[in-house]
Amino acid sequence: MRALIPLSVSAAVVAAAAVVLVQGPATAANSSTCSLRQPVSEKSETPTSCVAADVSLDRLPAVGESATVTVTIRSQVDLDQANLAVRLPDTLKLATGDSGLSQPRVVGLSQLAEQRFALSTKGRTLKFGVTALAAGPAHIEADVTSADQPATDRSAHGFATLTVGGKAGTSRAGVTGTDSAVVTRSAPPAALATTAAAGQICAKGAFQYADAKGAWKPGRTVTAKVVGKTTSAATAQYYATGLTGSDGAYSVCFTSPVTTMYQVWVEFSTDSALWRVTNNAGTSVYTATTAAKTNVAGGTDAAFGTTAPTSANMRGWHAYDTVNKLWGIHGTSPCWTTRETSNCQRKLTIHWQPGSTDGTYFQNGVPVAQRYVALADADPDSEHLVLHESGHALMDMLYAGWWPTSDCPSPHYLHARTGSSCAWTEGFANAIAGYTMGDGMFYWADGSGMDLMTTKWFNSAQPAGRTNVENGDQVECRVAGATIDLWRKVDGGPTRTFASMIANSSSSYKEWFTVDRASAGLDVSSATRDLVYTHTIDYRTSTTTPPTTTVPPTTTPPGSSIVANGGFESGTTGWTVTGGSVGQFTYYPAQAGSWYAWLGGNGQANTDTVSQSVTIPATAGTATLSYYLRVGTAETESTAYDTLKVQVVSGSTATTLKTYSNVDANTGYVKRTLDVSGYRGKTVTLKFLSVEDASLQTDFLVDTVAITTS
Repeated sequence: MRALIPLSVSAAVVAAAAVVLVQGPATAANSSTCSLRQPVSEKSETPTSCVAADVSLDRLPAVGESATVTVTIRSQVDLDQANLAVRLPDTLKLATGDSGLSQPRVVGLSQLAEQRFALSTKGRTLKFGVTALAAGPAHIEADVTSADQPATDRSAHGFATLTVGGKAGTSRAGVTGTDSAVVTRSAPPAALATTAAAGQICAKGAFQYADAKGAWKPGRTVTAKVVGKTTSAATAQYYATGLTGSDGAYSVCFTSPVTTMYQVWVEFSTDSALWRVTNNAGTSVYTATTAAKTNVAGGTDAAFGTTAPTSANMRGWHAYDTVNKLWGIHGTSPCWTTRETSNCQRKLTIHWQPGSTDGTYFQNGVPVAQRYVALADADPDSEHLVLHESGHALMDMLYAGWWPTSDCPSPHYLHARTGSSCAWTEGFANAIAGYTMGDGMFYWADGSGMDLMTTKWFNSAQPAGRTNVENGDQVECRVAGATIDLWRKVDGGPTRTFASMIANSSSSYKEWFTVDRASAGLDVSSATRDLVYTHTIDYRTSTTTPPTTTVPPTTTPPGSSIVANGGFESGTTGWTVTGGSVGQFTYYPAQAGSWYAWLGGNGQANTDTVSQSVTIPATAGTATLSYYLRVGTAETESTAYDTLKVQVVSGSTATTLKTYSNVDANTGYVKRTLDVSGYRGKTVTLKFLSVEDASLQTDFLVDTVAITTS
């Protein structure tokens, strides 16, 4: 019997240091009792988790050889619905056997098999087989999440990394190096119009990567270098450098030094003039190289088709592309800030590598030139998280390396009071993520999330959590939501905030708003202060006594919802329901809490309704309906067979504000907003109406319904 070879660190190990982001408990799991995550270095602050997963193999298989993978799951809490997702590259063949895993499906360049079960504190172990099909790096992952109450303290990420050898005895544990051959997704077209000028050679193609869900996306602003050899004995040289465009396409041309080049190929890298992704040591960027084309004559195009990086390094390229989104809102400066007008010196650097446990944080306790964002293995799966940490780097550049004194406890949570400096630095980074992504949300790598734009006041009768956020400017979520609202509704974006930060260094949100914002000429009128107050931050100049931070105000504060039981956590209270559409269903999770409305889902001719009578005040300036919607369907065509209508019924007149259908199917909740200001001063019925045809079900999931006024 072979000895078990451990190839991974426990999934519970997710390091955090310097500036760290942690999700708070949203469930019965108490972070103070979770102890399965341990720090991996002296500088680490470790988010707590009650669940851990370890992945190990009984041997290191070479090409053609098989091995048994063991996934060991430990838990300090009982999960009624635990979901296990096993992911491995297409260079390994998965044999599910009697493991209980589903048949694998293709996700990007990987394959994904899943299993759902009840997880107790006794834990769980399963085994499955793999066979090596090709040499190269391989990353085997196991993710455990709570299907009914997703939260980071109820999730785990385990992995094993190895490099498969071409023959027996040559495989090794771990993945080394950052260079790899590209994977060809599509070959060059059979006939390609020649656009190269006489004597020139143009390398053409496109570069893509796949996200965690398997969606292929263009690799933007990727450096593409054309490499070549004039003869078989010549030394390879770089002949031209360019960047991929917004569609991932590139066309890089050079004047050929000879009539016919012996070889030409393209090398891509995660290194641009303004940001880069490197290994954890910061010594090497990631590169991917095409196969060489031979005998390429001058005056022709060398078509390389559409290519992608290897599966093991895919997340590094995803992190690199995500920074494009931050660059898109940074302003018009050719550098990250207007502190530099030419010869940009500050480059945003991200450290990441497969299987890394060093993250998630921005390292600011070193000389400016050495500062970097550290991301753990699965972190790039969340673009919000990448943008959050990059937001810390941007603040560091705006403040020219100065950093407010840290008063962040370890760990610290988005929903809980921390310190005034902590709430400012973390709230700013959260605002960068929620604003840049356009959703006002924050999502962790495990898929759980939190609404940064909540304006519901803290209820001291309930524990603090993602849906019951504490009040005031010492709370990260409140600072983030207020800042996003300022950028959306007052400032026309964040660039004027950036300018105010260059002019003055603020130790707290209050200092920035009441002193530095005003000195920068940004609006601090009573209307703007009222807007900030909707996020429970009271900078109003009136003598009205503000509500305490532990008791909800006795009157409805600006921005509070007039919809009763909008999250359905009190069942059908306040709602008129047909078809049993409100409940605690286990097949889909709720957007928040555990109750939601599930309309449709019958696969036969059917109508469901969920409605409520509401009165919209005549004194309201505006009225906005918001709700979270997720659509799942068994339909396969692009025709709208099943529909969900969002209606307002005034008297005998029903007005449809928005219609969704099976064509709008997605894999998660999306916040939707509609203007209902036209119904001010009226008592109307808000209705969600689903209609299905005679076959193939469509599920319309509605949660967290609100009508807010200003």
